Amino acid sequence: MATRRADGTFKLDMAEVEKNFREDLKVKGGKAKLREEMQALRIAIYTMIGGGMLGNFAVNQPKDFYIDSRVSKRPYKLRDIYQAVAVLAVYVNVLKLTTDTMPRLPHFHNCGVF
Repeated sequence: MATRRADGTFKLDMAEVEKNFREDLKVKGGKAKLREEMQALRIAIYTMIGGGMLGNFAVNQPKDFYIDSRVSKRPYKLRDIYQAVAVLAVYVNVLKLTTDTMPRLPHFHNCGVF
């Protein structure tokens, strides 16, 4: 499911991830569990990117997400962000969600954290 890179991080096999999510769907209550996990991942990705418009783009349209080369500073490595967004896109595929049917993110009051 994952391959260790030279720097100690892992690269996920997205086909294996999707297979596992589809198996989780077959379990009673699996869809609700996957939706809950997806929401937690969306909040984590929003935070990884540093919030704002780029964060909203990533969590609401993960299949079309990219980071423009003009964006210089990010809290996390670009590779880690793209991998997390790829996992989110698998959730979206498995749950058959569109941008219109995605659950809303909680409203983040700007306290200088995000």
